[in-house]
Amino acid sequence: HHDLNVGLFALGWFQTLFLYLPSMPSATVCHMWDIWLVERSFKIFFRVGTAILFLSQPTLLNHDLEGMMTYLNTFPDATLLRRDILIPCALQIKITNRMLVEIEMNVTSFQQEKAKLPKPR
Repeated sequence: HHDLNVGLFALGWFQTLFLYLPSMPSATVCHMWDIWLVERSFKIFFRVGTAILFLSQPTLLNHDLEGMMTYLNTFPDATLLRRDILIPCALQIKITNRMLVEIEMNVTSFQQEKAKLPKPR
């Protein structure tokens, strides 16, 4: 088991709403944005992130920590990012408003704890 820090790769995914992933097909990104426009909720982006991890699981389990990070930032085999594979998987994942609130609280708590650490000189 590896202590994979989700923030090391997912931060880029969410800050850019998956636009920075060069291997992400534009059809997939456009479909995510279409769903966001209809639902008016960021849930689709969390569903997609979770679906990527779910679909990547067999590959990730065969890598060390460095290999996992490389894979999750580059997706050398972008097949799982195709719209017809990723979006149906993502739409099967339930994300509730309560889950989003909990994530927000965890991020806020993490940021507050990080702010309390002494600054390097």
